[in-house]
Amino acid sequence: MDLNERQKEAVEALEGPLLIIAGAGSGKTRVLTYRIANLISHRKTQADEILAVTFTNKAAREMKERVEKILKRDVRSLWISTFHSSCVGHAKNLGLTPKNLLKKAISSYDEKLCALYELYQKTLIKADAVDFDDLLFLTVDLFQKFPVVLEKYQKKFHYCLVDEYQDTNHMQYLLVKSLVEQHKNICVVGDEDQSIYSWRGADISNILSFEKDFPQAKVIKLEENYRSTKNIIEAASHVIAKNKSRKSKNLWTQNGEGPLLQALCLQDEYHEARCVVGEISKHFEAGEPLRNFAIFYRTNAQSRVFEEILRQYNLPYQIYGGTHFYGRSEIKDILAYFRLVLNSKDDVSFLRIVNTPARGIGKTTLERLQAFAQIQNLPLYEACKQFSLVDKFKTFIELMEKLKKQESNVQDLYRQVLDATRYIQILKEEGTIEAQSRVENLEELDSALGEYVRRNPKATLDRYLEEISLVSDLDALDEGQDFVKLMTLHSAKGLEFSTVFMVGLEEGLFPHALRDEAFEDIEEERRLCYVGMTRAKENLYLTYAASRRVHGQPQYNLSSRFLNEIPSQYVSLLDLRQRTRRHSERSEESPLLQDDIYADDFNQDVAEALFSPGMRLRHPSFGVGVVCRIEGQEENTKLTIKFDNGAIKKFLAAQTPLERLT
Repeated sequence: MDLNERQKEAVEALEGPLLIIAGAGSGKTRVLTYRIANLISHRKTQADEILAVTFTNKAAREMKERVEKILKRDVRSLWISTFHSSCVGHAKNLGLTPKNLLKKAISSYDEKLCALYELYQKTLIKADAVDFDDLLFLTVDLFQKFPVVLEKYQKKFHYCLVDEYQDTNHMQYLLVKSLVEQHKNICVVGDEDQSIYSWRGADISNILSFEKDFPQAKVIKLEENYRSTKNIIEAASHVIAKNKSRKSKNLWTQNGEGPLLQALCLQDEYHEARCVVGEISKHFEAGEPLRNFAIFYRTNAQSRVFEEILRQYNLPYQIYGGTHFYGRSEIKDILAYFRLVLNSKDDVSFLRIVNTPARGIGKTTLERLQAFAQIQNLPLYEACKQFSLVDKFKTFIELMEKLKKQESNVQDLYRQVLDATRYIQILKEEGTIEAQSRVENLEELDSALGEYVRRNPKATLDRYLEEISLVSDLDALDEGQDFVKLMTLHSAKGLEFSTVFMVGLEEGLFPHALRDEAFEDIEEERRLCYVGMTRAKENLYLTYAASRRVHGQPQYNLSSRFLNEIPSQYVSLLDLRQRTRRHSERSEESPLLQDDIYADDFNQDVAEALFSPGMRLRHPSFGVGVVCRIEGQEENTKLTIKFDNGAIKKFLAAQTPLERLT
């Protein structure tokens, strides 16, 4: 076995509880697969006596394939699956109905199981489905109510292995703990420094308290990184060391030092995107494949500007784990309003928005309308004016007629649609992570429309929609092509790239807007930063914009605290803001400064403003604080200030007595 000493120790420690702390890029999947193979080949354990659980079907398939390759034989009976797949009724997998299963019953246990299965099926039919959480809950509930069922599976699985243990939630924890309660042969692999899914229910305390749950547990740390350069590893380690909820570890590598990390301060989001894409383009022209490059961002909305600039450079890209900006549901809704304003015969757009947001127009009503329109040979919009149930459509028709009559630019039209439909308010009232992401996308669309109007003041609605339709066509690219990968930092976990660009490292964006600087939130954001940094194999760029448009207005932020946590010996800092205006300085030796077509349009530098991020001020009531964020301009300028006593307050600058200290 080609394993290092720690990996070999983990593969051979087969009995009792084992916690494997697997640092980033330390070969944890290799350890898991060799451990399974070792159980089968040396302990003569039957494959179906082993349960190995991971979080994605892809990871489960890859793990099984690796085990088969090591053993050089089929291990089809090996239970390697996701938590949810493991919890789906085994009888259903075999194609057995409750009645068929009852015919095969040979004990009172089997009869009880049949009765439970029948009840389960009736519940499914009544509810029409169960969600993923129910799969886990029902299994745990089954074990608690029927100890004989639990005992059966405790005897069946002599060994349990759990991958990515730091991402388990409470129900998954209960499931695993109950299965191994007797034999204690449990091996969990994970890294608390990569726990980034608390918003999905992941509980970092599961891995941190493993040794309390299993006092006899052996702990093995995999600390050698095989992926990244020394500079990347050292920089990332210094950032994550600021967290308190973690186990001590010393990640190291035998790889070379590699280049310094590049931290770039840019003028605004367009300058940021052009610098990143320009650098990728330079390497691509030199023969490096685009698949080597990835752009990571904190929020989905940030992808829009990068998509625009990549199209300008004619570089194919792919949104990994998500949808391109103009393909997102909320964006398509707004564009459907635009299209129906322009063309009342657009039935596709009509059907998309006639009940979006909900107006009490049901499926049956729409089916009757469609039948009427077909008989009368009318577009749906015209048909609904004549339809017998016209009152159902009255509010919608009035809205659309009002929008059609008002002559306005696309940004004004967008804001009128939002005001009339309360689209954003409805999303905010949901109060979910998904709804917040959709709001951010809509705010980004507002900024995009403002930029479009600024560059094309005489552009018409049909011209704008024409450009957007071309964007959609370009995004339908051949999968066989070489792509630049764009993704959120959450989607990046488990991946690796030669060159990574982590963009938008600004307070309020990354770390994301936090609840009163909550300790848990800051630590998870820092773990997210660590995950992003350790995806890079050779080159890591960290970029931030001095200003970023929100609702069409420039917003000034401090650079991310995470940048300041990287020791200077590992990073090269370049402030490129002023140089964007001096076109004469561009040269072949300065590829990051090429094609800066918007530089002269943005003439308000942070340093020239009345207030700037980082400036210290004194408030008569709250005392001394530092400016964290600046929004708006002139008399509408708003300041977000973090005071030395921990309070974070927002003020209208023109109406607040503030004494500048620096």
